Amino acid sequence: MKETLSANARGGAQGARARARWLLAVAAAGAALGAWAFGRAAELEDPVPAASAPKVWSLPDALSFALTNSPDARIAEQRIRQAQAMLEQANAAAWPTLQFQSSYMRSDNPVMAFSWTLNQRSFSPALMGSLNDPDEVDNLALRGVVSVPLYAGGRIAAGRRAARAGKEAAEAGARAVREGLAFEVARAYYVILKTDAFVQAAAAGVRAYRGNVDVARKRYRTGALVKADLLDMEVRLAEAEEGLLRARNARNLAKRAFANLLGLSPREVEIAKTAPEAEAPPPGTPPRRPELEAIQKQRQAAEAAVAMAKGGYYPEVGAFGSLDHNRGWETGGEGTSWMAGVMLKWNIWDGRMTRGKVHQARAELQAVREAERKIRLAIELQIAQARLNLQDAEKRVAVSRKAVAQAEESARLTRARFAQGLALATQLIDAESALTAARMRLAEAEADRRVAVAALRRALGLPQLASLGENKANRFSKTDPS
Repeated sequence: MKETLSANARGGAQGARARARWLLAVAAAGAALGAWAFGRAAELEDPVPAASAPKVWSLPDALSFALTNSPDARIAEQRIRQAQAMLEQANAAAWPTLQFQSSYMRSDNPVMAFSWTLNQRSFSPALMGSLNDPDEVDNLALRGVVSVPLYAGGRIAAGRRAARAGKEAAEAGARAVREGLAFEVARAYYVILKTDAFVQAAAAGVRAYRGNVDVARKRYRTGALVKADLLDMEVRLAEAEEGLLRARNARNLAKRAFANLLGLSPREVEIAKTAPEAEAPPPGTPPRRPELEAIQKQRQAAEAAVAMAKGGYYPEVGAFGSLDHNRGWETGGEGTSWMAGVMLKWNIWDGRMTRGKVHQARAELQAVREAERKIRLAIELQIAQARLNLQDAEKRVAVSRKAVAQAEESARLTRARFAQGLALATQLIDAESALTAARMRLAEAEADRRVAVAALRRALGLPQLASLGENKANRFSKTDPS
């Protein structure tokens, strides 16, 4: 064998160059496959275009922007992509698998040398005497392998059903996130309008007290008012100014919370002074909650998981085939071979592992069914609460409007009587305080009514504004505006 190998090795330089060319070719093929895979991965990247925030926010603009740029909305979108990827993996289980393998090795191991020589079609009877002490032999192995699943006890089909239901559940869950986010944005918008009304009411109170203090000072200089009453009026003016500062601070905080919901860094934002009125759904409107659809899809996925677990009781059957090419520069030979077959695998006894998996899947299915019942009850309660809150807010709005009209008339009359010296300072203070409080109660009742309508639409699964359809963004693209 040594003489034969020496004869084959006389062209060592040429063999080295040929071997280098083969290895470079294999490396180039691997690099090409890697570049293709990297390109496919790059195609999956989702470039995020930029979007500009408006200077003055309307409610439709805020809803559209938040539904695209809020972190919650983006997280929900990524969960859909995760579910889609899981569905792709489940579908891939039913497809054939094709692999390419390659290796280059050198050895003087007798078993390796013998098998490589056979695969390279270089074996001859003259080599039999040197098998126990061979020279170094090299081998470049190229292999293509294909495997096809034929039967898996229904696990592949059940896995695909589970993944499909999971994707649909993720989509319904994303709609639920968008609806919840739209409600929070609308509520934050209405809170800003309410704090604006508080600021206006407090500012009107400050202006009224300043005018009353001017009148009180004139009366004090003429001796028609004692100093204690003047000081009392000045103290109430200071209290009104302090209330105005608190109202402005509350408005600033509300604006920052609103910006946070939009996915913006904390900042003050300007909103339109008015908002479109959303209609209150009439009684008897059926709910269309995506949470209910999501839990129903989760139940379907859990049912499929039970079928997957039961598949462990059945055998697995698959077909396979391979094509091999071996080349050696020390022997100067090369050869190609193939192999094909069918394989069956059946776990006759697995220590009751399959049984445990079936029991676990059934328990998870029962838990999902109870979760579905819980969600149905919660939705019914939310709708009832929203209806009652809306009725309460509407009654408070009607009462508060009458109270404001009465308080305005009372304050007007008391101011006139105080200027004429016919009313005490305490009476004027009480009238002004009552007017400011009435205005704030009206602003709060009107905001509560808007929030109650928004909550009822949320409870029924309706969009906050009909113009936005199913709470889908349509004016702003994805961005990181912070």
